[in-house]
Amino acid sequence: MCPAINFCEIIERKLGISLDYFNTSEFIPLYNNIKIYKDAYLEFKNGNNAVKNYEFQNVSIIQGTLDRTVLYDDISKFCKKNNLKLTTIEGGKHELYGYDEEIINFMLENID
Repeated sequence: MCPAINFCEIIERKLGISLDYFNTSEFIPLYNNIKIYKDAYLEFKNGNNAVKNYEFQNVSIIQGTLDRTVLYDDISKFCKKNNLKLTTIEGGKHELYGYDEEIINFMLENID
């Protein structure tokens, strides 16, 4: 949900920064006082690489079509390229608030 897939690339594109940002700043300020520190940023980057390199099994992505933070088309392309299951929530926005039932049903239906 609100995928961390390509999280660093999305942050870099939206904010116009690179990893060098942390050479002069302690954290990246996001919204509602949410801060991303370098260690967390690197964890996202490493997790993303693990998914791309198939180190995880049974990875599914749940993505809303109206997400303007993590664009649906970017996630769709990523899933196709990396052979990941994509579940689409029509009309879903970032963080998919209000879609609890759909998400819970998806999780229950896909337990191995």
